[in-house]
Amino acid sequence: MAYLSKGKKIDLFNLASELRIDVTSHDKIIDLHDKITKSTFFKDNEQFVKDAFNNIVDERKKLEEAEVKKVETEKQRLAEERAFELEKLRLQNHNSTAITANASPIDTNPMRFDLKTVLPTFNPDTDDMTLFLTIFER
Repeated sequence: MAYLSKGKKIDLFNLASELRIDVTSHDKIIDLHDKITKSTFFKDNEQFVKDAFNNIVDERKKLEEAEVKKVETEKQRLAEERAFELEKLRLQNHNSTAITANASPIDTNPMRFDLKTVLPTFNPDTDDMTLFLTIFER
């Protein structure tokens, strides 16, 4: 009976449901232990119950290990993806600096236009204001 204390509450709950013992989710561990040990099936087949309990515990542990492995695999995949993105950004940065270094120096002063020479003069008495403003916008 000491083997029943090695598992978790969920293991005892699963064993009780396998043995068709009425249990609720509110039962405490000690209640589950008492219900299992007082059942007639347990008294008649203690070795079978022990083996069934060990199988339940082993199955739970395998599922937990699989979940841990799945989480680790996901973390590793995300780390590889971040490393790939970082390397991609490094290469883009390196390429952009190489392109700017090879390019001819560009005049940093913007082009300047003298509006007096570009626009025609406006005579308010004879010229159309909308036409002048349209030309000015361009």
